[in-house]
Amino acid sequence: MAENHVSKENLTRRRDEILAQLDKVNQDLQMSLDHDPEEQAIEVEQEEVAIAREASLRKELSGIDDALLDFD
Repeated sequence: MAENHVSKENLTRRRDEILAQLDKVNQDLQMSLDHDPEEQAIEVEQEEVAIAREASLRKELSGIDDALLDFD
């Protein structure tokens, strides 16, 4: 039973980390583009990375939420 308790704590901790990372990603996505076209190209690439990161985090979060439901 102690193993389940530790696992639940780890899942909860990781869930909190993911939510904080999602907040940061969402803040990054809300930034407006620079006026310089070259800088815009870099920002668009960074936005694509942020979108992919968000999708990955949401997928992991979904798995954690499912695992936490198993504890209830």
